[in-house]
Amino acid sequence: MSVHDLTEVQLEQQQLALLAMIGTQQAADPDGHWPMWDWVEYKAKSFGMEDPRGVLDSLPRVGASGSVGLSYGFTTAVPRILMEDTRIKLTVAAAWALDEARYALGEPFLQVLHHMITLWRNAPRLPNEVTRVPLTSEDLQRALPQMDPRIIRMVPDSFFNEPFMSGSYGKAPNGSWSMDDVPRQVMFYEQATDLRGYVSETCRQVHRVLHEADRDFTGGEPAPVPAPDAVLHLSASRTALLMWLWHQKQQQSPGEPMPNVMDMLSDDSLSVDQGVRFTESEIDRASAYLEHHGLIKGGGTFDQMAGPVLAEITPAGEDCVEGYRGDTGAYIHRRDNGPVTFHIATNNGNIAANSTGVSQNAASRADFDPAQILAAVSLIRQLAPALTPDAAEQQALLAQTSELQTAAEAPAPDRVAVRRITDGVLSTIRGLTHSPDVQRLALEAVEPEIQNP
Repeated sequence: MSVHDLTEVQLEQQQLALLAMIGTQQAADPDGHWPMWDWVEYKAKSFGMEDPRGVLDSLPRVGASGSVGLSYGFTTAVPRILMEDTRIKLTVAAAWALDEARYALGEPFLQVLHHMITLWRNAPRLPNEVTRVPLTSEDLQRALPQMDPRIIRMVPDSFFNEPFMSGSYGKAPNGSWSMDDVPRQVMFYEQATDLRGYVSETCRQVHRVLHEADRDFTGGEPAPVPAPDAVLHLSASRTALLMWLWHQKQQQSPGEPMPNVMDMLSDDSLSVDQGVRFTESEIDRASAYLEHHGLIKGGGTFDQMAGPVLAEITPAGEDCVEGYRGDTGAYIHRRDNGPVTFHIATNNGNIAANSTGVSQNAASRADFDPAQILAAVSLIRQLAPALTPDAAEQQALLAQTSELQTAAEAPAPDRVAVRRITDGVLSTIRGLTHSPDVQRLALEAVEPEIQNP
């Protein structure tokens, strides 16, 4: 059921009972693990609930009502594809509706949130650097000494369940953790001093994002979006899914179930290419392609889908992301053998080509890798709509990346030309300040390559 604000709904008795069962079990678990659906369903039926899945599905949500799009509800589980090992997690909205979760989840969350707001507001800023605000579990415990250490250990898991709190963190076996950068979205909640204020503001932000996605630019009809280049769009879907699964692996704890590949479509930073959002069928085909080439490992298919619905990245997939910026084509064809061309500037002596038992020495730059540049090109094209909403600026950037691709794909790339074009791309990205987070990602993709040519 779709609603406008979760704080305005009155949950039914069975809905409250299901949420209470989930929250009580998580609070009793020594490590704070959320229960799997297999256990929840069994327990609910043993207490007389005839259709636990139906009760879960009936919980109200704000935002997108289908299988794609941003939404927020009382749990993180959208029952479109619910497996036995899916962990059912409560959101802070459940802590507003349920007294049992208010003190174990809601109030501690608010304390951590406002500590992060203070950190972000007071962090020193430099004119030539992007501000990062790190946080560790040890720092948080010192700042909030009254908070139960067990709750401190669970902060990343509960915090990143919320729709506008995405980020990355590292977790040690003893439960301590470190967060690279406090999400700047915490500033949405500077005025949210209680649970109702937080939940209402989150609902408002969900509506804002969906409204901006469907904004009317032409007095009644959505602005027409040019059809994307089919080949580039196909390649971008594979890269985006692989990058998303890479990020999921960095955030997951051992024993967590495989993520649902369709959840990638709710990540606005990765789900749009050339101004067009990927479809479920495109992500399904990308999933099948990545599994076929060993870049992801699937946990089974669903209905008539070609690729795995639940999947995780493999070591080969991590190599592709970390070494080739997720450009699957460049990674898969990296060992292709083609005709060898010798380019010799100045020579004094004998040259032996295609011979055995010959040792030849030549001065070369081993660090120039066109495949790396092409991977950066692929990522920049994918990020272009998020870097700037201005169509003219997007087209200018895409034209530069096309020029860079042509130069890098030449049989004998001209280093000077590649460097000049790369420098131009870098300069353009630095001027696109619409989304600092996306800008930083784009700069990290291009800056290493400008040193190589």
